[in-house]
Amino acid sequence: MDKSAWENFIFVLYGNVGRKLKILAQVCGIIGIVCFLLAFLIELLTMFDAFNGLLLLTMGLLGILCIISSWPLYAFGQLVEDVQLIRSGASKQKDAGADELPDL
Repeated sequence: MDKSAWENFIFVLYGNVGRKLKILAQVCGIIGIVCFLLAFLIELLTMFDAFNGLLLLTMGLLGILCIISSWPLYAFGQLVEDVQLIRSGASKQKDAGADELPDL
């Protein structure tokens, strides 16, 4: 690989990490919701099975854990995006008039 191809590969892999972390957090949250709903549906369909309640308990806890653990990951992705905006100076252009105080 030449230098530009390698740099493009690295940028695709690690560029805009904040956005990728936020997408990963959303995917983890959706997986948690699907696990919880799937456990509830299976529990309803097999109401008088030998594993009554055990599947709902384990998959329900897994689903809730996935949802709750996705919040800090999403928040960290948001922080990374905000720091990148501050570093690039884009936030100063957007909020140029926000720091001006009115005349009294």
